[in-house]
Amino acid sequence: MPAKWISKSDLKKLLAQWQKKHLVYAPMHNGHELAFQVVKDVEDMVLDGFLNTRYPAKSLFLPQSEALMKFDGILHSVETDEKEKIIFGLRACDAHALRLLDHALVDEQNPDEYWEKKRAAAVVITLGCNSPDETCFCTAVGGSPFNTAGSDAMLVEMGEEYLVYSISKKAEALFQDLPQADGSKTQNARKFMKGVETRMPGLFPKQELHDALMASFETDFWKAVSQSCLGCGVCTFLCPSCFCFDIVDETVRRERVRNWDSCMFRKYSLEASGHNPRPTKIERTRQRVMHKFAYWVDLIDEMGCTGCGRCVRYCPVNIDIRAIATEALHREFEGMKK
Repeated sequence: MPAKWISKSDLKKLLAQWQKKHLVYAPMHNGHELAFQVVKDVEDMVLDGFLNTRYPAKSLFLPQSEALMKFDGILHSVETDEKEKIIFGLRACDAHALRLLDHALVDEQNPDEYWEKKRAAAVVITLGCNSPDETCFCTAVGGSPFNTAGSDAMLVEMGEEYLVYSISKKAEALFQDLPQADGSKTQNARKFMKGVETRMPGLFPKQELHDALMASFETDFWKAVSQSCLGCGVCTFLCPSCFCFDIVDETVRRERVRNWDSCMFRKYSLEASGHNPRPTKIERTRQRVMHKFAYWVDLIDEMGCTGCGRCVRYCPVNIDIRAIATEALHREFEGMKK
C-alpha cells in the first residue's frame, strides 16, 4: 500500500483546514476522560500518549440515546441532515468494530437508516497503536494495532511525523497534497509495525474456540466463570461492537427513542408473559461470550470481539474475557452436562 507522510506540526494545520468544510471529531479531555468531541481548537486534541477513549467511537453513529420519531398529533420520522464528518484518531479496534456493526445494521432488506446515513457521511481516520496496553488483545481475535478494517485512512506515528495510508477515495482527497513517502520511510514503518505486532498475544484458534464454546453450552462452566459478575453491563456499554438497544416512547418528550441496552441486564430478555429465557447471570454471561466467539463466527466467519480490552480494564470485579476463552479452549467438556 503506497504511503504519504506529514509532520506533526503540519498535521495540525491540515486539520485546521478540514475544520473549515467539515465537522472534525477527535479525542479530547471532557473534564473526566478522553472522548470524541467536535474540534474547535486543534491544540485541544489528544493525539499522543493515549490508549483509547473510554466510550467507543460507535457512539458517534449509534448514540447512547437517539430520537427516532416525534409525535405532534401524528407520528413521523425524525429527519436527519447528516453533514460530512471526519472522525480522527480512532484506534484500529474501534474502526474494526464499525465494520462488524455494518454487518449487523446495514442489511439489504432491512437497513438501519439512522446508522447507514451517519456511516455514509463520515470519514474514519485511525491512528496506529504504537504502545498497546497489557489489556489489549486485538491480535488474538484476528486484528492488529495497525488493522485498516473499517478505516478510510490510517496514520502511523514515526518520530516527529506520520506515515499516511489512504484506503478510500474519500481519504485520498483529504491527503492528496501530501508528499509520497520514500522507500526507507515505508520500510522502517513496516519493520516498526511488525515489531509491535510480535509483542502482542497470539491468535485464538477461531474454529476450535467456537467448537469448545458450543460444547460447553449446557455445562457448569458458565456457573464458574459468571460467579463474581455484578450484572452492571459496563462490559457491553463500553464494547465497540455491542449493539443491543431498547426502543421506548417518551410521553413527556413526545418522542420514540432508541437507548443502549445490554444483554447482561435481567430485564433485557424478559418476555411479556413473565418468562425469561436468561433468568440468571449464568445464562447472560454465556450469551455475551457465545455471541462474541461463536455466533458471529457462524454468521460471518469472524469473531465479534476486536480486542480493545475495555471490558477487561473497566470490569469492577476483574472478569477477563480472554481468560474465559482460554479456559474454554483447555477444558474437556465431554461428560460435563448439567
